[in-house]
Amino acid sequence: MAIYQVDSEDANFLFLEKTESPTHISLLYFYDQSAMGDSVVRFTQIRRHIANRLTSAPVFRQKIRQTPGNIDFPYWEDDQHFDLDFHVRHLGLPKPGDWRQFCIQIARLHSRPLDIHRPLWELYVIEGLDNVEGFPANSFALYLKVHHGAMDEFTAQELMQSLHLHSPDHRQHESAQQRVTYLDAVAPSRSQMVALGMVNNTLRSARLAVQLVANWSTLGRIAAGLAIRMARRAVDGETVMGTPNTRFDAPLSQTRVFEGGFYPRSLIEAYAAQVPGATLSHAVLAICGEATRAYLERVGEVSAEPLQAMLAVNVRNAGAHALIGNHIAVNQIALHTDLDFPLPRLQAICATHPHLNSIESEELTSFRLRSLYENMPAPLMAWLGRNANSENSVSRGVLSAGNCGVTEMSGSDKPLYLMGARLLGFTGIPPLYSGCGLMFTATTYCDQVGLTFVSDKNKVPDPRLLRRCLDVAVGQVEYYLQEHANNHKAKRANAG
Repeated sequence: MAIYQVDSEDANFLFLEKTESPTHISLLYFYDQSAMGDSVVRFTQIRRHIANRLTSAPVFRQKIRQTPGNIDFPYWEDDQHFDLDFHVRHLGLPKPGDWRQFCIQIARLHSRPLDIHRPLWELYVIEGLDNVEGFPANSFALYLKVHHGAMDEFTAQELMQSLHLHSPDHRQHESAQQRVTYLDAVAPSRSQMVALGMVNNTLRSARLAVQLVANWSTLGRIAAGLAIRMARRAVDGETVMGTPNTRFDAPLSQTRVFEGGFYPRSLIEAYAAQVPGATLSHAVLAICGEATRAYLERVGEVSAEPLQAMLAVNVRNAGAHALIGNHIAVNQIALHTDLDFPLPRLQAICATHPHLNSIESEELTSFRLRSLYENMPAPLMAWLGRNANSENSVSRGVLSAGNCGVTEMSGSDKPLYLMGARLLGFTGIPPLYSGCGLMFTATTYCDQVGLTFVSDKNKVPDPRLLRRCLDVAVGQVEYYLQEHANNHKAKRANAG
């Protein structure tokens, strides 16, 4: 038997957990089984396939044991009553099985917190996607929901990708068994938790004091800026540091909305190629920023002050343990929504943030989540989490530095298959945070880019309107590229 304690970054997500702000992440995978003929994929096959693989990650058979009064970070312990059928579930969309019905169902599932007394994950097989544009009839989806305290989006994606093969031969899937690993974890007794908590908090407090002294100048500037921003917000509803107030930084409710679509990858890459040094990430930020700006304009709340985004970046080192924990950082990105879209906007984003995914950049490392609270005593972190959704909380003040959030995930460039069914595409759904109530997810797989979003129903009561804004932004990019190509042809013709 061994003792495994949750680390500071994972514990923060557990302390942030509340009914109105659950901190789980979700992944969605869509499948076409039309080429399989009469041999369709059965739920029992998927359940068996998942059982042989998901349990290779210890967190899928372990639950959280919280300490008395949150005196310390929680512990992992084996669930002695683990029930796979509780975690792997089967749903069917009602007729006609269209995209709107699917989005409503996903929003409902994502709104519900996970059961903290069980292993922190659920997986749904959703059938009946019969009338979704771009999907053949009888398509189905996998929806995985897992707590952010157990793993981040990138780890969950890696785990889900391990379910797939590059071959449609289902016999290879059935033979590709993975060894199940159990850590045999046990949590300390309550008295041991209290004793260990007192020692751990004393050590963390000492390290925090040393860190504050060593970085007093930088931390002082951050604290002063945050204090000014919160004071301005309390007095006149304005912010500083270039982040305007929007409906997305208000406290959260208990209900979510989900929408989005899939777009040609070649189109987004051609857009990025218009600016030397720009990447697909820059193009995605420009498009999501324009969709957000256009939506705010449609509801009469557009601001002259440019919008900001919070970009989540995977900072897991090569060779790091891939089955547990969080290794992410957040970078604040200026979206330059005061400039014309699409080309001037993209040029400005690329010029001000040329290395978006570099973990060595000064801006990103200053926002690296782990460095902010790795030495924070557990009771203080728990108190901040309990108050994160209040009007003037410190956590909300930090997260309102972005009017929206963006997470990017890269998939395979070659087709993948699950039990013979072809993967059509995938996307992710991050949690919402008080202060940043609109999150986009951009995914790449084969020849397409997925752009989806999650928000609070009070903030986006009409998700189809925001989806139309997203479609219009992509349409503007397509129109610009076509005009650019026509002008280039005209110049060549005149030169000839």
